[in-house]
Amino acid sequence: MIFHPRVGQNVRVHYAKHVAAMMPYHGAAGVVRVVSRGPGPRNTGVELDGRLVVVPRGNLVAIREATP
Repeated sequence: MIFHPRVGQNVRVHYAKHVAAMMPYHGAAGVVRVVSRGPGPRNTGVELDGRLVVVPRGNLVAIREATP
């Protein structure tokens, strides 16, 4: 889980096992484009395949890029 997502960060959408089959973006990789500031639900706009999708920040996992 990412607690403070940052614009431009590479992420993967990950849901709990018991609901993952119902979520169309489970396992998709994308880039953070918009981060909400609260005080309500902290959602994040993630670009997946050219589309902007809103995902709760608790369902994001950072993708660490390999360094050569």
